[in-house]
Amino acid sequence: MRTFFVVTCFAVLLTGCAAFEQSQERESTAMLMMTAAGQAEGLHDLRVPPSAVDDRAALIQAAEAALVSELAPLNVGRAEPASYPVQAAFMTTSARTDPTLHSRAGIGVIGWMPASRAENDLAARTAWSEVVEQAAARALPEGYETQPFEWIDVSAEGKKSARRVLRVQGPLCLDWSCVLDGAFTSREAPRLNPEGQMQRVQTPELAGHGEAESYTPVQANPLSVRRLTAQYLEVGNGQSQQYRMETQPLAEFDVSAFYLRLSAELPEWAFIFVGSENAVYDPVVPVVLHQGEELFFAVP
Repeated sequence: MRTFFVVTCFAVLLTGCAAFEQSQERESTAMLMMTAAGQAEGLHDLRVPPSAVDDRAALIQAAEAALVSELAPLNVGRAEPASYPVQAAFMTTSARTDPTLHSRAGIGVIGWMPASRAENDLAARTAWSEVVEQAAARALPEGYETQPFEWIDVSAEGKKSARRVLRVQGPLCLDWSCVLDGAFTSREAPRLNPEGQMQRVQTPELAGHGEAESYTPVQANPLSVRRLTAQYLEVGNGQSQQYRMETQPLAEFDVSAFYLRLSAELPEWAFIFVGSENAVYDPVVPVVLHQGEELFFAVP
């Protein structure tokens, strides 16, 4: 686990959040936040010359070199070494949206969708959701099918929010008794969706689609397949009206196999981050799933 902590620190550096002067050390904002949260034990910042502090390319090059140096002993005897540039770029994206870095308990889909696929951020939400939904439907085991289900909740103050899930029918989900949830974007009212925000960014090299700009999700959202135990409309004070779905884990469903198939069904520019302590996928160390393969942050 020490290796994971050391590797994780480089995400801070790749965002330009932390650097060392030759004569004086200074902690990054992310390091201070993690220290306050009791999560900084074993973390080390990367030492770079002052000339590289404001040079993003130099920081990335130094971080990748340090990753290779740190993990090289663990790659001895391994036929295919870990892909360090993929890991570094992925951590950079995470650190941009979450200064405390990936949670070790986290899991979620992230990617760099070609900007040409959407006219604006709102259209990008729908386009991204379609990509993930279709991949998820194909990743279900043989004999399963899905259909979309949407609703709009209203708060007591009259504020509306839209939700969308996929109902699932199959051997473990007879009579459409399961739900596939993944922070999908409503087709009827995308502006009311509280999740699924996208932002336009410069495309990192690892996306590989050749366009200069991409849309990427602000947050890497997880997917879940759960058994539906109850559903009802809850009407409260004022204008409050909430559609409730109560679910429980689908114990017989192989979640790890589903996520690996999902990574194979996603486009080449999409990835899945898996923290080492997440509740559904069980890697020994943090990994990135891509095109049906596990890319390790640290080699076990």
